[in-house]
Amino acid sequence: MDFWDRVKTTIDKSFDTSKEWFDKAKGTAHELGERGVIRVEIMQLESRAEKLTARLGARVYDLLVKEGRSRIERGSEGIGETIGEIEEIEQRIAEKERAMEAIKKREQPNDPGPDA
Repeated sequence: MDFWDRVKTTIDKSFDTSKEWFDKAKGTAHELGERGVIRVEIMQLESRAEKLTARLGARVYDLLVKEGRSRIERGSEGIGETIGEIEEIEQRIAEKERAMEAIKKREQPNDPGPDA
């Protein structure tokens, strides 16, 4: 097994371990309320994005070093798909963060302001 195969295997194993931990934390988060659940979901998405970013870097390395390419584009094999997944995750995280803000606003007591 060469270096990058070991790196990929390590990344996959660490993701599986993280997923198990997050699944357990998600069960506990239900006890903490909506905000806790959303926080755990955001952490899961961030973890997935980190794994995809590592995979992207490994693929770029393979293309540049092992395959000897001098140029890589979004359309290069394995690049665009991974970038697309990362972008989708970023959108989902933004949605979760907006939901978190909405919950915070909903939970805040009404502030009557200085004129009240």
